[in-house]
Amino acid sequence: MKKTFEKCLWEDLTIWFGLERLETAQPYFTPLQTLTQVQPHVPASVQEELEKLHKLISRKFLDWNEDELKMQFISPFLFLVDYYESDRYQPFSQRIMQLQTPEIELSGVVEWMLASGKQIPREPFFFLHEYKKEQGTDADPLGQLLAAMITAQHLNTNKNRVLYGCYIVGKDWYFVALQGKQYQNTTNYNVTEFDKLALVFTILQNIKNLI
Repeated sequence: MKKTFEKCLWEDLTIWFGLERLETAQPYFTPLQTLTQVQPHVPASVQEELEKLHKLISRKFLDWNEDELKMQFISPFLFLVDYYESDRYQPFSQRIMQLQTPEIELSGVVEWMLASGKQIPREPFFFLHEYKKEQGTDADPLGQLLAAMITAQHLNTNKNRVLYGCYIVGKDWYFVALQGKQYQNTTNYNVTEFDKLALVFTILQNIKNLI
């Protein structure tokens, strides 16, 4: 059976790979707690730019298509987080990943990820996928993100490494952690609220520490 990332549903992936999905309503399991239980902190050096982005997303999130959301908000936001300060990892965009087992072949283009390597992503750590809105699309944002994370889990040398991801639906950000056969996602972080935007910024900063 062949499946592309964009056609994957989280329920199917859970069955195919024998995963356990921990309900969002449950207490967050340790990897997700480690990622998200942080105190919001915005350095003075980026405060003004973050406030500008907050005003922009608050005005435009209903109007933008996927590329506009990516180029006008997500890209400058990630630039403020600054993932270029370490030689251990760097951002990669629009890279193909593939997993093949006797039963299933998964393949797709990863929108954005942090991974080791210079020209080629080698050991992925964190994935990000974005969408304009949840309604009106046949895609399953969690399924597409999870497909990329499962593929990385099989390709990575350390099979038990915690992998993190995030999918974006307009103004709402959701974080995901996968370790072994268990995964869980957060409820939404609405970045039109500045305190939530500051929290998302801090979580993205925290990924550097976890890597």
